[in-house]
Amino acid sequence: MFVLLTRPLDEALRTAEKLKALGHTAVLSPVIEIVATGAAWPRGVVDAVVATSARAFQCLDLAPDWPLPEARRLYPLFVVGAKTAEAARARGFEGVSQITLDAKALCSVIRDRFEPNARVLYLAGRDRKSDLETCCNKAGVTLEAIETYAAQSAAQLSDEAVRLADEGIIGAVLHFSRRSAEIFLRLTGETRFDPAPLIHVAISADAAAPLAALPKVVVVQEPSEDAILALFRLPSSGA
Repeated sequence: MFVLLTRPLDEALRTAEKLKALGHTAVLSPVIEIVATGAAWPRGVVDAVVATSARAFQCLDLAPDWPLPEARRLYPLFVVGAKTAEAARARGFEGVSQITLDAKALCSVIRDRFEPNARVLYLAGRDRKSDLETCCNKAGVTLEAIETYAAQSAAQLSDEAVRLADEGIIGAVLHFSRRSAEIFLRLTGETRFDPAPLIHVAISADAAAPLAALPKVVVVQEPSEDAILALFRLPSSGA
């Protein structure tokens, strides 16, 4: 099957290799480009660092001596997903980690750990859902957001994606976020790309929400790439 990937290019390339190993062909048309904002690490004492995406650390602009490497190794980390924790360690943040499956669970952990006057830095994207901040605020913990990256919308779908869709060759589209699904639908509306005949596989109900009017939408039970790829295992791949 030909599968359309709309996630950022570096992530799409990794997913494409996994699809290839499963006997499928990936078609790349990123609808979002991730760019670093250049936001600097603030001065002063920090009690903990929070992040929900590996991008938050990958795009973090760190001065050679600030925050001090010794401090980075000590900050407690509160993150969503093992990949975010790995990205933190790659940037020298090696403190004790609390890893949760989603932002709701992360809020619960933060609420139970910190007093209202704690300084908790939230490394985040400029375009983000406010769920985590709202939840923590209700619990009396204010997250100090440092916007390390931004997700810019693509101007159009790739020529290859439009051509293959027009020829009826693409069978499925993978959706990894609500915003990318929204942008995808907007861009299809500007071309002859008809999303209705395709199978749309979403990583979560939130990511699937913009696709509600389409007839073939599948939401995986666990919000992970592995759960999505499990749907594409062929009998010959040993599944």
